[in-house]
Amino acid sequence: MKRELQNGFGKDKFLVEQLTRNYINSKRIIREAQNNIRKYSDDRLDMHMKVICHIEYVIESLDDQDRFIIENEVMMGRSGKWFLGFYSPTCYYKHRKRAYANFLRCL
Repeated sequence: MKRELQNGFGKDKFLVEQLTRNYINSKRIIREAQNNIRKYSDDRLDMHMKVICHIEYVIESLDDQDRFIIENEVMMGRSGKWFLGFYSPTCYYKHRKRAYANFLRCL
């Protein structure tokens, strides 16, 4: 963990995870408003729609490999060795680091 924070990956991972949590929360709030489960102010709904649109734009801006990693690891919350069917561990960690950096660069 200390090594990850020293090389900057830990910081990138933290930021990407926070942003995607906000995205998922915004989608939940919009869904609740659409289904009349809960009422929200128009300003709040507008802010959540902007979050959703911006994160979706960033995800669409990534290349296929980066998008695949971000969607599986962060958006869907897959953990463990889910990537072994697609990458060797060394190759995956290299691509994951690049995917997180590219996600933040697209902001």
